[in-house]
Parts: sequence; structure tokens; C-alpha cells
Amino acid sequence: MSFSDTIIMIPARLGSSRLPKKPLLKINGIPLIIHAYNCAKEANLNIPIVVATDDELIANTIKDYGGIALMTSNQHESGSDRIFEALEIFDPHKKYKKIIHLQGDLPNISGNLIRKLAEVITDPEKEIATVIVKATPEEFHDQSVVKVATAFSKDNPELNDVGKAMYFSRACIPTGNTNIWHHIGIYAWQRNVLERFINLKPSPLEISEKLEQLRALEAGINIYTIVTSEHPIGVDTDLDLKKAENYFKDLS
Repeated sequence: MSFSDTIIMIPARLGSSRLPKKPLLKINGIPLIIHAYNCAKEANLNIPIVVATDDELIANTIKDYGGIALMTSNQHESGSDRIFEALEIFDPHKKYKKIIHLQGDLPNISGNLIRKLAEVITDPEKEIATVIVKATPEEFHDQSVVKVATAFSKDNPELNDVGKAMYFSRACIPTGNTNIWHHIGIYAWQRNVLERFINLKPSPLEISEKLEQLRALEAGINIYTIVTSEHPIGVDTDLDLKKAENYFKDLS
């Protein structure tokens, strides 16, 4: 399978209300953004990995590590806007048609999962792909955990099965005796879909739930969900940072 028209983009901004200078915080002696960059490298796709940032400190950290970093506006409302600006700078002739959109605050997502995203988005009918894992009972009513109601072609979806997202919410959805899925916020985009998406106005449901993926669903853009067993750590708080530190200490 060829990934020659695919690129990995990682948005990173310095401003964070809960964890100041979050991308540069060190976990096991390594900046968080470098952990995310290493996850992308571990996918072994042999494609460009570009960090899109609004701060020279982040850009220099990536460049000193031997990576590619591009400066973007500090006015972007979302990572999607930021990576699209960087994509237009890096690839004005539109060689890359498919974009893997990672998050700079996921330090332990596996290369295999990133590769699976890349494989699914090779299908031009898949407009956006993302990843889901079974939620733990503690997460059911945790509003910081985004849940997704997903339709599958069989009753008991298995690892790597692909479904179709019906709705995303911070509430516990769907009700009844069924799986509750935790949405992991990494994406694969068709380039033309990303361009269309960033030119749409925020939608009513997006504003209500504070979830930009609902803008896509309200616009009739399909989002496909890949089942994983991974539960990567998203670093948003001091507690998350401690969890990540413990995770990497246990590995060493």
C-alpha cells in the first residue's frame, strides 16, 4: 500500500490555560511535542511529518531535533485551521491529498494506530476517519471525555472494524444496552474535505457541545470510526502529566 500522497501534521500552540507552555513540558526528560513527533515516526510511513505552530520556541525545539516545523498565525481557533495553513505553505502544489492530523498532547499513541488511520483514508470515499475505544465506566459521565454514537455493520464490532459516526457528545451516548465509545481526537482527512471544513462557519451543535467535529456532521460530511484497544494519555492537566511520567518510567 502506497502512502506517497499522505502527510502527517501536528498542530501545537504555546498558550494553554490549564498547562502553560504545555508542548515544551518534559516527560521523562523529553518535551511533550517531541514525544508526539516520535509517535508519528514510529508509524514508519516514510512520509513528511510537519509540526504547525505559532511559537518560535516550539519550532526551534522540533528543528533542533531534526524535524520540520512551520510558523502559522496565532489567531487560529482550532488545530484544523492551523494545519491547513501549514499544509498550504509546505505543499502549495497539492501533492499531498490525505492528511493525518495528530495531536501534540498525545505522547504515547502507537505507530500502528497511526498507520491504520493512513490505511483507511486511502479510500477516497472515506472523507474523515478517526479513532474510538470502549469507554471505561468512570468515563461514561465525565464531560471531559468525548463520546460518539457509531453505526457498525455488525452487532459486536471488533478491533480495527470501521463504523460511521452518528453523533459526538460530552454526555453519555447512546442510551440502552450497548457499547459506549470514547473518541480519541486524531483524524485523517481528504485534503479537499479539510479545505471545505475550515471554510464552514461554526455550527449550532458544535457551539452547544464545544466539539468541532459536529460541524462536519451538520454539513453532511461523513466521519468514519476505527475501533482500537488503545487508551492513549491526553495531557491536559497536572494529573495527566503525572500519568504520562509514570507511564514512561514504567517503560524504562
